[in-house]
Amino acid sequence: MGVGAAGLLADLYSVWSTLALGLALGKWLKMDEALTVLIATGSAICGCSAVAATQPILDAESHHVAAAVGTVVLCGTSAMFIYPALQQAVPTLAASNQLMGIYTGATVHELAGVVAAGNAMGPEVASVAVITKLVRITLLVPTLYLLPYVLGRSRGKPGAPSAAAAAAGSGALEGGSAGGGGVAASSGTPWFVLGFAGVAALNSVVGLGPQVTGLCATASGACLCAAMAALGLDTDVAKVRALGPKPLVLSLALWANLLVGGGLVAQFLTAKF
Repeated sequence: MGVGAAGLLADLYSVWSTLALGLALGKWLKMDEALTVLIATGSAICGCSAVAATQPILDAESHHVAAAVGTVVLCGTSAMFIYPALQQAVPTLAASNQLMGIYTGATVHELAGVVAAGNAMGPEVASVAVITKLVRITLLVPTLYLLPYVLGRSRGKPGAPSAAAAAAGSGALEGGSAGGGGVAASSGTPWFVLGFAGVAALNSVVGLGPQVTGLCATASGACLCAAMAALGLDTDVAKVRALGPKPLVLSLALWANLLVGGGLVAQFLTAKF
């Protein structure tokens, strides 16, 4: 609420424009749909975490996850160094901590990247940037619920399970990789999304305290590392290399949308609100 409508609308632009552009470019590049969605979701919302969260819904193969994580991390890591330089080089950005914070939080891929870049630009920028980023992360919840239906409509069958989903069954939402390249538009419930929303609501109403949240953050990081390591065990490097340069081209195009389009939208919204 403190960041205001400008932060929320900038987040909405970043998420939905990046997803729409990603799906369109992926189709134009003739990329695998699951790989396209993984890269688009990671770029749009919260990097590796979004890729890992989207994988079971898509029933994507492990080498697609590896390619998506690699390209998203490359762009996100570069952003940590580019944004402080942009603040110094662009007078409009340097003149407003609120604008710089919203721009950073709404367009940098990873939360860690937002924290690093924000702190490099000062505590006021960091505070606005982190809050804006956290709002953007909460958009993962509706995105994951809507994604199967959006993809179903793109095939002309709204909400209908694909052939890969029928073969994979309910295991697609339990984190298993059934090996199908198609997107499983499953009607099951991604319980981790409800868990995310529930804990966020609890912490907003009650407040869990710094000791509890610190322990939970450590446990969360450990679980994410374990999940990524598990995906790596099933990843074939030869298959990742066989994907060619298209995943990187898509990631760079989506990053350009965030860097340029997101900056212009953040500037307009900050002036408007």
